[in-house]
Amino acid sequence: MTINVSSRRHRRLCNLLILLLSLTLAPSGKCFAHPALPISNARPPKKRFGAEMGGGAKGKSTAISGTPFRGISRRVTNDDSTAEAPPSQIESIVANAKSISASMGMKMDLTNKTLRGKYLTAITAGLAVSLAMVPEAVSFSFVAGVNPLVGLWTTVVLGFFAAMFGGRAGIQSSASGACSVVVAALCASHGAGYLAGCAALAGLLQIASGTLDLGKLIRLVPHPVMVGFVNGLSLVMLKAQLSHFKGAAGTFLSPLSAEGTATYGCALLTMALVRFVIPSLQEKVEPAKAVPPTLGGVVIATSIARLLKWPVRTLADAAGAETFRGGLSILPKIGLPASFWTPFQKAPLETLRIILPYAVTMAAVGSIESLLTLQLLDGIVDDGKRGSTKKECIGQGIGNLASGLTGGIGGCALIGQSLISAQSGGGVSKLSGISMAIFLALGIVSFAPLLGQIPIVSLAGVMLLVCQSTFSWGSLRLVGKIPNLDAFIIALVTYVTVEDDLAKAVLIGTITSALGFAWKQSTTISVTLSQTKLTPPSGPTLPNVKTYNINGPLFFGSTQRFSELFRVKEDPDDVVIDFTHSRVYDHSALEAINNLALRYGSMNKRVYLRRLSSDCAKLLAKVHKGGLPPYEVIEISSADPVYGVVEDAALYENVSVGQAS
Repeated sequence: MTINVSSRRHRRLCNLLILLLSLTLAPSGKCFAHPALPISNARPPKKRFGAEMGGGAKGKSTAISGTPFRGISRRVTNDDSTAEAPPSQIESIVANAKSISASMGMKMDLTNKTLRGKYLTAITAGLAVSLAMVPEAVSFSFVAGVNPLVGLWTTVVLGFFAAMFGGRAGIQSSASGACSVVVAALCASHGAGYLAGCAALAGLLQIASGTLDLGKLIRLVPHPVMVGFVNGLSLVMLKAQLSHFKGAAGTFLSPLSAEGTATYGCALLTMALVRFVIPSLQEKVEPAKAVPPTLGGVVIATSIARLLKWPVRTLADAAGAETFRGGLSILPKIGLPASFWTPFQKAPLETLRIILPYAVTMAAVGSIESLLTLQLLDGIVDDGKRGSTKKECIGQGIGNLASGLTGGIGGCALIGQSLISAQSGGGVSKLSGISMAIFLALGIVSFAPLLGQIPIVSLAGVMLLVCQSTFSWGSLRLVGKIPNLDAFIIALVTYVTVEDDLAKAVLIGTITSALGFAWKQSTTISVTLSQTKLTPPSGPTLPNVKTYNINGPLFFGSTQRFSELFRVKEDPDDVVIDFTHSRVYDHSALEAINNLALRYGSMNKRVYLRRLSSDCAKLLAKVHKGGLPPYEVIEISSADPVYGVVEDAALYENVSVGQAS
């Protein structure tokens, strides 16, 4: 079929293109540059932001290798004497830096060319991401069971507040698939109004968790879990994009049909523009660097599709013309919907009982995905700054609370759009997230008809490139090179993320990794026997005393193995247990030592504990109750290590940790 476009719409489209180009091709083109999308053969620009400015940041741009995000450029110092740390594939490589949000409190000096380029870079990145947000918001609205406008305004409100109060520049937040899946059942059983109350409550829970600084627990997530998380999310995004290439019957379009040819052709055209054409043009034409490849690719592909009248499905076709009618009448209303507020006033406890399980799950899923996205950007945007997990939790909470109070469905940070933002230069300022929300709001209100004419597959093509670059292809080559448990955890987290839930995947992966680590450590404890001369404080010198030299950690997992190392019946009356190469970690370890000493004491034998730290010796004395202990702690000196035992201090009457003497 063909699509007839009036001359008025042609003029409006041309006017919009002129407006976009006039904004992005500002006379500061040489002040900044946009790297290509994170794709395998994309090359970084020859000149980077601030490279030619006398007072700007100086440095050179090098490609990061060994990461799944190829084509990313990062700044390195010009000081050749400083060794450059190898980049990490997933984990952050920036530590002990000031919060990224500190720059938001500074006054914008747009007379400075370097700062002007920085902020214009962030703004144009936000414009590019705003286009990529539309199909995702519309799709997730369908998943949650609400009108597409609800998902779009959720993206505007959540994206604005999460970017303003969040913990890192470049993070883009929106209605998300993970959160939409959680609340879909609530919408089906109680209506869309309850989703707003659920989002507001989830926001309050996230604010509380951020205030308590619970976000720091994300550091306990092991590296294999991070890799599995990235791989799983890339597959989830891939599944979501493939749905745009299916027809009404639910099957993939035939490439030989007119609609199939146009659909696949438009997607391939966008991918070619973003991956090859625009990056190559940016290397040759300096002003072209002002246009993010994603934005340029979508605009050009849309223009060609409209001029050639390709029968492709547009955003308006997917969401309905009513969604993109524009005007102030489609602005969201402030306040919780009456369908939720009325029953809440009548039976608040019953209403809270209904939404609380969904709100807790949504808060957990949203926080985990947002914090993992923050860690991901910390690793690939090497700007000497590190995101704040505390601020990110609070920012996401404020965004979800505001979203709920405007009738939204809530959401979290999106890894795909955040990567688009970072690769378009949005990692330099929080303006990228703020401008994304503003541009999207302006598009919905003022340019909705034009926005609705963007082919869905054009935006899907951009997301397919993100999926390709997000997936950790290097993890496939790790099989046989890393411990089998780590390889299993990567596959397990990937599978659970795709088939079930992100929060469950991360929790299962972390627990599995922790249990595997504990088991491995429990098998490392061992003993070597020797004879030593002993001069105890309470008696004469004893020659050739049998000594057990303990090697490895002593904790709950190794206590049984520790007890099996000793031959109590065969040992002489005096025995030394040397802890020079061991550490006591918890209450189980203290009990194991005390029980061993009691076994020797029951046979009228004496145990001498050597090289225990002073704090451990004090805690051990508290464990033994009644009479003289059947052991004696010897050789505690200033060189002895002093460390706190992992234990509840109340059990030992708040024993203070003292220095060895």
